[in-house]
Amino acid sequence: MKMLTETHSVLVDESSAKEHRNTGESDAIPNIVKDKEAFVSSSDNMERPDDVKLVLDFLEAIHIAERKQAESDAAIFAEEKRRMKEKYDKELKDARARQLMYAEEAAILEKELHEEKRKAAATIKSIEEQAEQKLREEVQLKKEEADVLLREAHDLAKAELAAAIANEKASQIEKIAEANLNINALCMAFYARSEEARQTHSVHKLSLGTLALEDALSKGLPFRPEIDALYKSLEGIDHESLPGLALSSLPDEIIDFGLDTPRQLNQKFDGLKGTLRHFCLIPAGGGGLLAHAVAYIASSIKLPEDGSSEGIESIISRVESFLAEKKYAEAADTLEEGVRGTEAELVAVEWSRLARNRAVAEQALSLLKSCALSVNFG
Repeated sequence: MKMLTETHSVLVDESSAKEHRNTGESDAIPNIVKDKEAFVSSSDNMERPDDVKLVLDFLEAIHIAERKQAESDAAIFAEEKRRMKEKYDKELKDARARQLMYAEEAAILEKELHEEKRKAAATIKSIEEQAEQKLREEVQLKKEEADVLLREAHDLAKAELAAAIANEKASQIEKIAEANLNINALCMAFYARSEEARQTHSVHKLSLGTLALEDALSKGLPFRPEIDALYKSLEGIDHESLPGLALSSLPDEIIDFGLDTPRQLNQKFDGLKGTLRHFCLIPAGGGGLLAHAVAYIASSIKLPEDGSSEGIESIISRVESFLAEKKYAEAADTLEEGVRGTEAELVAVEWSRLARNRAVAEQALSLLKSCALSVNFG
């Protein structure tokens, strides 16, 4: 019973408005015990054991009523405790400590019970020594009845205590499970929002990095800082995504030293036209002075092309068409294929490499733009 009172007082600490009523009820039980002791002590000079039993029963009834009232209040406080969600964490931490405290108080209660029995036995013995022989037998009978009632009360108190502990434990487990569900839901919502914010920030950085890369490519400047910024923005999306593959396809040469702009490629190709016309007439491996002279004359007078094969002018025209359409890879392939097997192949290699670098950069930029748009609207 004392352990239930302690549980009741813990709840009262959390609800200060009911502190006074709990103090009054918890103090009533020790007062009843004191009244019983005082009454038994004063019954040394009484000659009416029936009155003694009647008063003891009356006090016991009051005790039971107080206990039921305490249990009723405990139920009310348990209902009120359910609303105190914010204090669950502290109560859960203290639950194990309270369980140990309950065990210690149970031991103390049992010790006090044995002490009360000892005192009662001493009192009864004193009464037996002072009473007449006729009353001695009646007192012995009452003593035996009192022992039975005491054992029953002790067993009942233990059963009630065990039931209260079991109910409290089940209630705490249920509340712990509910609190865990709420905490998990809050954590999932927080993580989802954090992930969404991180993704949004990364997509924003990807878009800005793509714009910076586009500006650098349009000017033909090195863009190592822009590439590093794009790789960093991909940390919030996916390292193995299409933007990552697009960035990895860019050669280190153009990242560190830049690349030719479309205008520069056109200018360089215009500068190569005369050289291509000259060297395309010389077979691979070179030729003598006469071969170079004939090639120079042929390139200057622009001999008509044989319809059975594609001439240098047709190749130049196709390359210019691809350049106008910004199809740099096709322009490089067309030029290399058209001059293969001639001395012009050596001249076309460098320009084709520059054109392919531009094609790779344009393709990577286009892919980055598409990915940024898809993530924004996805």
